[in-house]
Amino acid sequence: MKERIYTIKEVAAQTELSTQLIRKWEERYRAVSPKRLPNGYRAYSKDDIETLRWLKRQVDDGVSIAMAVMEKERREAASPRSASFPERLELSPVSAFVGPSALWDEPVSELLAAIEQIDQERARRLIDRFLWQYPAEHVLTHILQPVLVGLGERWERQQISEYQEHFGSHLIRETVQALCAQFRSHADQPLLVTACGPGERHELGILFVGFFARQAGYRVVYLGASPAIKGILDCIDDLQPEAIALSFSSEELLKQAEPFLLELDRRIAAASPHTLAFIGGAVVRQTATLSGSRAIHMIHGDGKRAVHRIQTLLETERISRDA
Repeated sequence: MKERIYTIKEVAAQTELSTQLIRKWEERYRAVSPKRLPNGYRAYSKDDIETLRWLKRQVDDGVSIAMAVMEKERREAASPRSASFPERLELSPVSAFVGPSALWDEPVSELLAAIEQIDQERARRLIDRFLWQYPAEHVLTHILQPVLVGLGERWERQQISEYQEHFGSHLIRETVQALCAQFRSHADQPLLVTACGPGERHELGILFVGFFARQAGYRVVYLGASPAIKGILDCIDDLQPEAIALSFSSEELLKQAEPFLLELDRRIAAASPHTLAFIGGAVVRQTATLSGSRAIHMIHGDGKRAVHRIQTLLETERISRDA
């Protein structure tokens, strides 16, 4: 009897994964390798579906997709081919590759030292080594982000000069942008527009959001630092994205932006009612809807948590619209 094959939409329905995320897991992590039909469409097997379900359980338990795929491959190599795939997967979830904080102390210290010495070659070698050793999301969260914090604190204490802090920030910005460039976007992916808020020039926080959003299956359009208010509003009119995310690093800039944010809320209601706007950054202390707005959500947390919150609110909004 010929084995049943499944389309990507059928797989998405059975695994509760978006088609965009399934493609991303295939292309970036080789999570599954579906056959291709003569027309170029993917053809999935029942084993592919079981694999994706298991990987989703690991990710839901806090494991990075990269580490989950590595564990899957290790188990496949260790198990006889005669064993059924579902039985091989009925094992306890693998542990998240985060480890004790001490695991990250040495790489953070090494990179900070190279940056302080303006040793560009060594700093780049270190980053390359970290990306080879660990999943990219852990390098961002557990190494690059603490290095940024460390640079800022040392500059505030006048332990380093402004040029050293700028050198390190630029190096990390280049790294995050290079990681973002590795993702390939598709026209059917949900669109997320990201930008610094008006007047805001600290880009790294929103670049981190862009990385995790791409990893989650979004198509991201980045408008850069301190975009013009008219440009942001025109973008809502023309692109009508699923969401727009803006970042602020100072309370003064966020306060100054309140009239603009309320205007953004009105523009969304008039031109793109399905769009939600998210405001994050170091100055946002709690997750809540901006007072006086319908679609402006303040979100607290780092880039990864922010993207998770964006996904949750967008899904809630979609269910509400479909009800």
